[in-house]
Amino acid sequence: MSVKIIESNLNVYDPLTGKEITSIPMTSNQELDEIFLRAKKSANYFNYSDIFIRKAIIKKFKKGIAIHVQDLVDVICLETGKKEIEALMEVFISLEHLQESLRNVNKYLGKNVRRSGILKTKKVWVEYEPYGVACIISPWNYPLILAVTPMIEAFLAGNTVILKSSEHTPLTTRLLKKIWDDCTEKSDLVQVVYGTGEIGSKLVKSKFTNIVCFIGSTAIGKKIAQDCSSMFKPVILELGGKDPMIVLQDVDIERAINAALWGGLSNAGQTCISVEHIFVHENIYSDFISKLSSKVKNMSSGKDFGAISIKAGIEKMKSFVEESREFSDVIEGESIGNHFFPPTIIINPPLKSEIMKKEIFGPIMTVHSFNSKEEVIKLANMSGYGLSASIFGKNKKDMKFIANRLKVGSICFNDVLTHYGISDLPFGGFGLSGIGKMHGKEGMRAFSMQKSYLSNRVSLKSEFWWFEKRKSFSKVVKKWIKWRYS
Repeated sequence: MSVKIIESNLNVYDPLTGKEITSIPMTSNQELDEIFLRAKKSANYFNYSDIFIRKAIIKKFKKGIAIHVQDLVDVICLETGKKEIEALMEVFISLEHLQESLRNVNKYLGKNVRRSGILKTKKVWVEYEPYGVACIISPWNYPLILAVTPMIEAFLAGNTVILKSSEHTPLTTRLLKKIWDDCTEKSDLVQVVYGTGEIGSKLVKSKFTNIVCFIGSTAIGKKIAQDCSSMFKPVILELGGKDPMIVLQDVDIERAINAALWGGLSNAGQTCISVEHIFVHENIYSDFISKLSSKVKNMSSGKDFGAISIKAGIEKMKSFVEESREFSDVIEGESIGNHFFPPTIIINPPLKSEIMKKEIFGPIMTVHSFNSKEEVIKLANMSGYGLSASIFGKNKKDMKFIANRLKVGSICFNDVLTHYGISDLPFGGFGLSGIGKMHGKEGMRAFSMQKSYLSNRVSLKSEFWWFEKRKSFSKVVKKWIKWRYS
């Protein structure tokens, strides 16, 4: 994907050929005001809709996506430079998330009865009610799934939605909106805006949006967090990652190597949960490096994975590699053109180097050795990011010991990336990787106000602790405390 902003238009170019594809007008201030008013007006009735109605709408949308699978695959590939299988996986996981969300929404958002403790004459429960208008700001690296996932969770929770995708991938968003409008005939319930970070900032700061979900860089996430905090506006932030992969000495080494290649190189490494750093026990370090290097040398960008979607990303990765050559061995595969970056392994770069501190977001992995559980825990936690991690080995006790001490939101044992595709499993990180959750009941409830209710099983003229019965209440309470709690 390559986009130029010319006279309030997003001019979209094919990242592989450089040829202009089309031009999309950015949303004007007047159009944005109209979108806000439609979203708020729709929220006035949709916020109180039954879950059955919301599910019926999403079922139509799901069928629409299933009908337009190839259209979506084509447009994703066109504006991002992905391989077709990578785009197809996006559509597949989006549909699976839709299916599972529909299956579980009643369980996630249904009336939740709670215990009333000693107050047996009371019944208490929690209900999950929508905030109003949800603002979703999605990134360019997975333009379909990272828009669909929060959009559907917000919608099933009863919110109307305003979606702003990255200015680098407007074509996928435009097609998604067309599918929504054609299939649901509810155009005002989900609206989209096109533009740069300027319009994103207006969405965040607007009094018409009641909750914000942002998926993107840590730097922008910090600014959004500050804006939302000043308005006490709830916010979900799924930000960057520097995911470690830990390889213990009793590992199935072939599976670990194949997992590292998939986890670090799929989608050209442009994945927030991509494997960026591999820590290998010193007893198998040499063997692991030898086998991993051999496979990387036989891989090629363009053949095994797609293009780098943003030109600035290539320059950043070149800088990482050039800095590393001074201190480390660099193992590279093949690359077929200017818009691709070769699969790369950097052996034992200094821990204070830039590549160990900043998110890579490309087909580069670093490899270090370790000699104890305590050392690898320290290495894995040092970046400040805390999105996901993976641990490979056979000793479950050792794996769990390490897992409990990693400051991350998700951990895979003997697997990588797969956890994101499981709709019922909450997803989100700690530290520089953000706050809040998506997916599962935690994700859908994140787009809901959790409201507590109390009602009487038996209505009396006066409660025992009200003014009229205070003296006798005091005597009973003292006896009760002594009997029940001491």
